[in-house]
Amino acid sequence: MTPVSDRPPAVDVTPAIYDRMMEKVPEDWKDRFRDPLTWDDSMREKVASVLLPCAVEEAIAQSKQRGDRGLILYDQKEVETIIYYIAQDHSDTVLWMADAAMKQQVADFVGTYNPETEAVIVIASSSSVQAMWVREDGTIQTDGAKAANSLPVSLPEGVTVSTEETEGVYSYRFSHVQLGDLGRIRLVPNAEAGLSFKTETTSGDTEAETQEKQELFAPLARTIVERLEAALEQK
Repeated sequence: MTPVSDRPPAVDVTPAIYDRMMEKVPEDWKDRFRDPLTWDDSMREKVASVLLPCAVEEAIAQSKQRGDRGLILYDQKEVETIIYYIAQDHSDTVLWMADAAMKQQVADFVGTYNPETEAVIVIASSSSVQAMWVREDGTIQTDGAKAANSLPVSLPEGVTVSTEETEGVYSYRFSHVQLGDLGRIRLVPNAEAGLSFKTETTSGDTEAETQEKQELFAPLARTIVERLEAALEQK
């Protein structure tokens, strides 16, 4: 068995959970379930009836395979939801947007639940975070959704932002309607501060385009990092 320290802190388990769902749904549902991007409100109850049990099954399987404790994170984006298994020691990092009380609740859940028969599931969006402890008998312990910190600035016209995750490190990725990819701000685990913010600017095809990107992105990224650091110090 691979030592716990050598295992990735975050694993994308979305495909595994969708495969589990496809095994459970009746045949007449399968066509609609194949593509999650086509799910709509009319399917809400059908999806809920199989998604949560499959997430619990995957959490148990991951914990057994890895020999650790962890949580299932529903990372809700504007277009789709990506689902991760997060190792116990990294819950604070991935839930950077949550307040201290929510982080403590998640830590308490993950430290207490039975990984052989239960699961801790966290649903995170741009505006809220909710932690759930799914017990062995199917009951759910939760305090409901709590407000989360959104990006602490208004974006300039033409600039959009998305989130991404690579090997357990989350990032904000910024794009411009004309200049394309501007760069990203990485949320890197830090032993002292808990989290540090690293800015990376994407080069353009020409020196002039690179400079234009830097002039747009650098002050925006600097403001965001300053406000995120200030918010982190208050927690």
